[in-house]
Amino acid sequence: MAENKEPSLNNSYYGPPIPPPPSHHHSARGRAAPLGWKPYCLLCSIFKAITLILIVLGIIVLILWLIFQPRDLHVYVENAHLVRFDLAQNHSLYYDLALDMSFRNPNKAALYYERVEANAFYDGSRFGYQSLPKFHQPRKSTVVLHPSFQGQNLVLGNSVNETFGREKGEGFFYISIKMYTKVRLKMVVIKSAVYVPEVDCYLRLPVPSNITSVAAGFTRTRCSVDSFS
Repeated sequence: MAENKEPSLNNSYYGPPIPPPPSHHHSARGRAAPLGWKPYCLLCSIFKAITLILIVLGIIVLILWLIFQPRDLHVYVENAHLVRFDLAQNHSLYYDLALDMSFRNPNKAALYYERVEANAFYDGSRFGYQSLPKFHQPRKSTVVLHPSFQGQNLVLGNSVNETFGREKGEGFFYISIKMYTKVRLKMVVIKSAVYVPEVDCYLRLPVPSNITSVAAGFTRTRCSVDSFS
């Protein structure tokens, strides 16, 4: 009978072979992908933040606009002094005119006048110009400006001699004052867009050499003003 051979206890046994560690090559590549997307995500976040800020600012401006909705200026020529107004045969006009003009700001917001220009016209021809200083006007307040025109200028037109002679005989000259302005409203800490309301004043001025007209004097005159809208 054959003998059953027992395995030798002296032979070493290490168990089944240990598989090699899994390669991390693919895993590393998988983790690298999110890193490549970070700049794009950052740009998206910045864009969203800017958009949100613009929307909030737009809502704030709209609310302020509704609260401080601009109203038209009230402008009057309070007084006018025509010292000289003579027309020579060569159409040279010699003039000396001084005005007191009140600007009433009826708004709840302050006004910044970035440009104020005064122009004087006679029979459709401009004969005088003055640029006035910039200024700030508080809300619901009145400011008085003093434009003045002195000098000599040519006035062209076929009817100017006829108009001058007729008005001088009637005792009153009719002169137009046109003012160009550039205005901003200050609503709390926000300044509005630029508005360019124009002011038109049609004046009836006594002829300086006519005693009767001078005695009648000048009548306070309201000017027409373009709307802010």
